[in-house]
Amino acid sequence: MSIDFYYWSIQCPYNKLNMDILKRMEEKLQIKVNYHDISGNSKLAKKMNLFSPTLTVFDNKIRWAGPISDKLIEDYIAGKIPNRKPYRVDIGKEVVRGEIKYLLAENCKDVKYTCSPAGCELYCIEKGNWVKDVMNKYKLPHLGVIHYLNDKCVGGAEFTPSLEVPYDIPKNHDSAFLTCLYLSDSIYDYKTYPLEVLEKELIKMGYKYLLVVASQDVVFPNGPLNWFIDRGYCDLGELYYEERDGALQHLLRKKLEK
Repeated sequence: MSIDFYYWSIQCPYNKLNMDILKRMEEKLQIKVNYHDISGNSKLAKKMNLFSPTLTVFDNKIRWAGPISDKLIEDYIAGKIPNRKPYRVDIGKEVVRGEIKYLLAENCKDVKYTCSPAGCELYCIEKGNWVKDVMNKYKLPHLGVIHYLNDKCVGGAEFTPSLEVPYDIPKNHDSAFLTCLYLSDSIYDYKTYPLEVLEKELIKMGYKYLLVVASQDVVFPNGPLNWFIDRGYCDLGELYYEERDGALQHLLRKKLEK
């Protein structure tokens, strides 16, 4: 049996969680895991059809995007093929406009209940180190915004320069890439407001376009597709079908205008 773990640095707090689980299981079950950081490795990301920050591959054929668990590994070793129900949400129509703060290394810990397992602050602090490094590399004032309601994080919109993205997408100085937009809720829309604010901020930074990967019908990795189309994004075509998420991923782009 072989396990390969592909990850984009600590862009997502779950990357570090998955690494910790795999290292623990290596010791417990005496298995070998191969780790592949795709940061700056566009060739590998293209080869693996990667358009999300974390992917575990079993025996070079079974792909599992997103969080893993001890049980997932143990079940696979016992012969059970992992599966799950695609995550579909009809995003609510009531737009929530709470308080917006810039996403900085110092406040990454605030996303612990939305982007980290069991509210683990440590993983978010490690993500903060990645945020700081990207900001310093490109001399950016922030990497997006966090959306708060009653002093609690309810979502946010994060970006990086497209030049930093390892995925097989167009890369140039004029384009930013939306790494994550959250939360998806069936009653309230927590995503529209932070995205609107981010788009205005990107214009101030000199960006002309915002790229995003979104899937038909499902939320993974940023979706659903039509939600973005309704907000002025142009569908540039299909990228890859992630089978276990039921996710036919598309690349979209919006021209940013004042």
